[in-house]
Amino acid sequence: MRLASRLVLAFTASGLACIAGLGLFVREDRGNLETQRFEREADLACTNVRQELMRQGEADRKLVGGACRSGELADRVAVSIERSGEAAGMELGWRESVRQERDAFGLDELTLLTVDGRVIGADPPRLADLPRADVAASLSTLSGKAGLRASAPAALVTSCIRPIAARATGVGFLAARDLDPLLRRVSTGLGVIVRAGNPLPVDLDHLERACPVDDGAGTVLPLTVVKDKGELKESLSTLDHAVVSAALVSAALALILAIFLSRQLGRPLAELAAEARKVADGEARPLRVKGSGEIADLASAFATMLDDLAATRRRLAATDRVAAWREVARRVAHEVKNPLAPIRAAVETLRRLRARNDPAFDEYFDEATRTVLDEVHRIAGIVTEFTRFARLPAPKPTPVDALDLVQTVLRREQARAGAVSLSYEVVSQQTNGDVGPLRADRDQITQILVNLVQNAIEALRDTTTPGGGDILVVLGGDRVHLTITVEDSGPGIHADFAPRLFEPYATTKSSGTGLGLAIAQRIATDHGGELSFAGTSRLGGAAFRLSLPREGPPIDSERARENNQL
Repeated sequence: MRLASRLVLAFTASGLACIAGLGLFVREDRGNLETQRFEREADLACTNVRQELMRQGEADRKLVGGACRSGELADRVAVSIERSGEAAGMELGWRESVRQERDAFGLDELTLLTVDGRVIGADPPRLADLPRADVAASLSTLSGKAGLRASAPAALVTSCIRPIAARATGVGFLAARDLDPLLRRVSTGLGVIVRAGNPLPVDLDHLERACPVDDGAGTVLPLTVVKDKGELKESLSTLDHAVVSAALVSAALALILAIFLSRQLGRPLAELAAEARKVADGEARPLRVKGSGEIADLASAFATMLDDLAATRRRLAATDRVAAWREVARRVAHEVKNPLAPIRAAVETLRRLRARNDPAFDEYFDEATRTVLDEVHRIAGIVTEFTRFARLPAPKPTPVDALDLVQTVLRREQARAGAVSLSYEVVSQQTNGDVGPLRADRDQITQILVNLVQNAIEALRDTTTPGGGDILVVLGGDRVHLTITVEDSGPGIHADFAPRLFEPYATTKSSGTGLGLAIAQRIATDHGGELSFAGTSRLGGAAFRLSLPREGPPIDSERARENNQL
């Protein structure tokens, strides 16, 4: 991935991550604040409910107590009981009076009854069907006090008793006030709802909290403070929209900043990379980077490196040329020195025979001059091969038909081969069986193949069965390279000599200069290819493989300059 793309992704991801993290933090904090506010509101609601229940209970207790002590209805019932002696049959007569009394007191339930639990009048008649003992117990338990009723409907209850001494009995009121209106009144202005009952097990739309109320007499009324989550959801939704909008704006700004920085950083680095790829070819140029900072320092260091590298290359090239020519001079001197020994011996012998007028002078003269001429011819051959090696021209690539080239070389060498069988084989990946295109210097590639085929022929002549054998040229390769392999059925190459095959003047033949393979390898190298010893061939002898790039040799200005200097 390019630096520009990485900067864009990094800045955009960083901006989105920061906004998303901040949004999550604010969202969580907003939820916690809302929960804490609800807890405060619930505490306040519970406190208000308890205070209101206490106030209302006290008010109801006084109201009902006053009705027992001095109320007209209680007096009339007491007088009626004193006269008749019992309360039986009085229910229907007093029901309307009880309803009027309930309406006057603003109560939800009012029951007029005796202390033994007989209901005289009730509105509504809720206690009419209950056992008298239970009704009497409720009257005596709550006498003069306010309490709670947990059973539905939940209510605030109170009672009072007016004794009737003459009959050793008494009458009383049992009053109840429903809690729902009271709870609604308390909830008003608090933003919550207080209802009777326990919290629901799971309620995703509301916040709930238990608020139990104890009347001090053993009755615990479960209440629940409820708050709708709609406000919180709306607040969080607004926050989410704000976070998304901020994230988009931040991503856009980060994208713009990343593009700007990527252009400022990526362009000089791309230019530096392009020039760095040219370093190996010696075509890199110093960068002209505007601005300051690390990029400018890098460009300056790159320019300095190019200058140092150019100077080092010049020194190395000069040193390599001196070392190469020194080695070549040593080998040429060694090769020339060998023929000089017989020449010197022949001349000294002739001079010695001539000095003493030896009769054998004339007879030895022909042999000595023939020896001198042969060795001089050998020296001339060494000088000629050395000149060819030293002044090998740069390749002049043209489209070459590799198969036709191989066929031409084999036809040309057939006369030299004699009984040796020369053949070729195409191992191609092309669908039509063609060896594919090749750009090369036809004459120089021909020189390589001629040298390899001639070496194979001479190797076969040195075998125990001279005059026979096989040489096979195999053409193959892939889309990038063309390979030509020359195989023979000769004795092969000894393992100790294989590493020295391509050294100048290294040879195992009795004749020749030992420059043939060195020249062939240099031609292959100038073409951007390679000539190598491939080991034992399928025919049992040696195999040499030539690999050439199909697109042709690279441009090598240094190579051309060396040839011009030579």
